[in-house]
Amino acid sequence: MNISFYWYAWIAAISSGFMVIMEKLTSKYTISNPWLFNFLLSFFILLFILPLALMNNVGLPHYWNGITLAAFFGSLFGILYILALYHLDVTVLSPLLSLRGVFGVILGVVFLGEVLKLNQIILISIIILGGIFVTIDEKFRLSSFIKPAVFVVILATLALALNGFFINRSATQITYWELTLWQCVISQLILLTTIPFFIKDLKRLNRKQILTTALIAFIFIGYNLAANKAFTANVGISSVIISFPASMIIAFILSIFAPKLLEKHTLKVYFIRFFAAAIMIFAALKLSG
Repeated sequence: MNISFYWYAWIAAISSGFMVIMEKLTSKYTISNPWLFNFLLSFFILLFILPLALMNNVGLPHYWNGITLAAFFGSLFGILYILALYHLDVTVLSPLLSLRGVFGVILGVVFLGEVLKLNQIILISIIILGGIFVTIDEKFRLSSFIKPAVFVVILATLALALNGFFINRSATQITYWELTLWQCVISQLILLTTIPFFIKDLKRLNRKQILTTALIAFIFIGYNLAANKAFTANVGISSVIISFPASMIIAFILSIFAPKLLEKHTLKVYFIRFFAAAIMIFAALKLSG
């Protein structure tokens, strides 16, 4: 049995966790404008993908509709995700992305005519309920769920699900590297429309901001390549490993040893968040299976 995919899956899981932590640290201490952060991150991802695509003899796609829609919703996800990142704890933001599975099933019903089964309805209900409890803070009020940033990240997961849907549609028409490169190119062109939101900050761009964002983009490329490699060998076990909440665990450890760095809550709050997140991840894996 080929066990190398375990290594790729764990590399993807750990790199994803550190990437989220670095994104949060950057939003707090390095780049105050989320629009600038999102644009730079997208730019460096494209910059790193370009030579890889050229080495794999990438060409022009014959079909543009699916890849254009994938790029649009991918760029929309990036914008909404970064905006939410500036206002939510890592231990809230990360598990809420599990709602992607819910939207994925709903998209299948709407666009593909799939029938919603009873077990899917139960799993969706569990994920939504977990999403409510994962936002709990020291006030222990469900009103903590009703925050603008929470609804922003929910919209982000919908955009991510739509991105995945159109990637899946396009994957049967064009090659992997055509899809990867040209989605990034189109997304970057779309993000040019956001320049008015950060043009003043662009003039004050410094080396630390550039290097930090470039490093996050580099980690993202590593995560993406490792995850793809793991999924080509085994989908089930790889999905479980990659869903490991590394960013939440890192954030919790930092809350103990460096409470002022990222976030700080009581053990009771963290217990509720981790328990709710575990249920959400488990239900999302069952739903996607």
